[in-house]
Amino acid sequence: MEGLIYLLKVTACTVLFFGFYLLFLRKLTFFKINRFYLLSTLLLSFIIPLLQFEIKREMVVTDTPVSANVPEIKPVNPAPVQLIQPIMLEYDQQAKPEIKWSEMIYEAYVGIALLLFLICLWRLFNLLKYTGRYTKNSNGLKLISKSAGFTNCSFFNYVFIDERNVSKADLAVLLKHEEVHARQFHSVDKMMLMISKSILWFNPIIYLYDKALEQVHEYEADEMTSNGFGNEAYVNLLLKLAIAKSDMPLIHNFVKSPIKDRIKMLFHSKSKNMKKLMYLLTLPVALGLFWLFAVQVVYAQNIKEESKPSKDFYKGTLKGKVLNIKKEAIGFYTFDLLSDGKIYPIEATTFKEKIKVGDELIAYISGKGFNMKKVDKSGKVIAETNGPIYNATKVTTLSGSLIYERKIENHAFLYEANKARFATSKIKAIEKLDNGKIEKIVLNDGLFTINLNLKAQNIKDYNFKVGDQVLVKFIGEKLVAKNTYTTDKMIVMYSEPKKYQIKNEALFNRFYFNDGKQKVAAVKNEPVIVTDVTKPKIISYTKMRGDVRNNVSYMENAVMEIMNNRLEARYVEFDQANNKILAKNATLKTVDGKGTVKATLFTFDLNKGSYSAENGEGKPGVSIEDAAREKDFLARLNDKVEYVANDSVKMSSDKFIISLFGNARLFYNEIKLSGSKIVYNKKNNTVLVNDATMTSGDTKVKADSLFFDMKTKKAKLYGADLNH
Repeated sequence: MEGLIYLLKVTACTVLFFGFYLLFLRKLTFFKINRFYLLSTLLLSFIIPLLQFEIKREMVVTDTPVSANVPEIKPVNPAPVQLIQPIMLEYDQQAKPEIKWSEMIYEAYVGIALLLFLICLWRLFNLLKYTGRYTKNSNGLKLISKSAGFTNCSFFNYVFIDERNVSKADLAVLLKHEEVHARQFHSVDKMMLMISKSILWFNPIIYLYDKALEQVHEYEADEMTSNGFGNEAYVNLLLKLAIAKSDMPLIHNFVKSPIKDRIKMLFHSKSKNMKKLMYLLTLPVALGLFWLFAVQVVYAQNIKEESKPSKDFYKGTLKGKVLNIKKEAIGFYTFDLLSDGKIYPIEATTFKEKIKVGDELIAYISGKGFNMKKVDKSGKVIAETNGPIYNATKVTTLSGSLIYERKIENHAFLYEANKARFATSKIKAIEKLDNGKIEKIVLNDGLFTINLNLKAQNIKDYNFKVGDQVLVKFIGEKLVAKNTYTTDKMIVMYSEPKKYQIKNEALFNRFYFNDGKQKVAAVKNEPVIVTDVTKPKIISYTKMRGDVRNNVSYMENAVMEIMNNRLEARYVEFDQANNKILAKNATLKTVDGKGTVKATLFTFDLNKGSYSAENGEGKPGVSIEDAAREKDFLARLNDKVEYVANDSVKMSSDKFIISLFGNARLFYNEIKLSGSKIVYNKKNNTVLVNDATMTSGDTKVKADSLFFDMKTKKAKLYGADLNH
């Protein structure tokens, strides 16, 4: 890849150098100087990108400390519990084919370049096979009589002549012209251009270089020849021989270059010597390219001592230089960043093509680095990293240009089951009236602003201060500007940790009981539970929450009357939009008590008035007596699933797929899963976690991604750290 970048830099140099030639030098009659310019700038185009010089500049950097106090969300059962069955870790060893486009492009380039070079060698061989028999004249030219193919042309001091069409007088003029080519070693230039065209075959400018250089050769030979024979006689010979041309690129044909341009140049007035000063303008062009491609400014960072990364670097900003980019044994790519005398390996799989060795970068690290191991099905370690690997949430250049950023979707607030809005934020401002009552509180979490208008609520409080972290619940919000909401219906605001509160008693009593539990009611006293053809009746539950946007209610230890039966379930999801109920670890009894079915999963379709029952293996539901003898693990386990996310919770149209974004956490009995994104499939009882951490009792593992099957209690890890 570096070789291709070098060739692109060479191409950029040729474009600027040749552009300068076209604008200022092409029409000048200093042919020797023009020839020198074209050859030297072509060589400089190859040399400048190879040069590397460093200029050190001191840059004082003050790092802003990043708080590492991330609140820990505890599961329902916080006490360490030993798993009934151990978690089995597996790795998918199927290697997915990876198309390496950079390697394919490089191989294609090399193949074409070699082919063109071989064609050049073949043409040279085809030319040299005619040089075995020649007649040498008094000026050292080797004359070769040839009546077909390339004639009246030269290669070094070999001159190929068709004597049948050339008189003795004309032959003298022609030989004088070809003698100039031989004396000035113009064929060396042609060889250089053939090699350059093989290397830069994709660059259209190199073909213009070739044409311009050949034109300068002919101008130079025409000028020196016409001085001895006269312009008119020389022009007549050019016109006479203008019918024979050759496509052999290594030779100088007497009439190969455009005759019209050569004749015009013969009669063109000579350029004044003062115009030679224009060649000095080449220096700024060369220096600019040298600065652009050969000089690298290195910033010597003077980072304050307290912000320097420690040995156990956890979170913050790293500024440094890329030492190398490599593929780890466990499969992904990393780069080593030299920062403050220490080397930090940083994961770079998704943006490795955007960086190169020597780049000066700023990496924003999201967490402590950890070792990663890859194991086979038997648990044997088959690959591991040499040390801790760090993950970056953002990578930029020193000037601030973005290279990579982890995208996280943010929302101003979320909804509770009773349709009250809630958000975690910080107090930006508190406005009070002269009597001390609060008129307005402005909250801002760094992205969204919520204005709480409290004037009508007559609230006095001296506990809350600007900068406090709070949890606020409200309704009636209005979007007044981008990312800015306002409301005069605040329900309650708690400090975090929960020590102080401001409460609107009227609204609070409408949405909550005295102990803080939600009332299932909406803003306009609309019931949350929607009934349709079959009307389920909720008798009791120990806990209830909901997603108002998707119109789904979640209940634990629920008892319901449904389809003339009594349903008792550890966990119920009521999808009111589609009129479906999902019940886990449930018992369904008839009203008279004679019929009883127990199953791991019940699915009720209220529109059709039907249901299906299955256990963990997809078998029909079994009776209580049979269930006592059933060895299925899930039938005896309290399958309680809870989840929460900082940014957003999204559901598929059928409500079976739940996607959690931003510090997402899912609690399944004694197991806690956390990561930047979690996808929970309720139908298949599977969980997929990105940037995953899995905790059970004293056991803790980390991985780039994790797939957990609740049925089998097995987890499949990708890029795992098993040292926790």
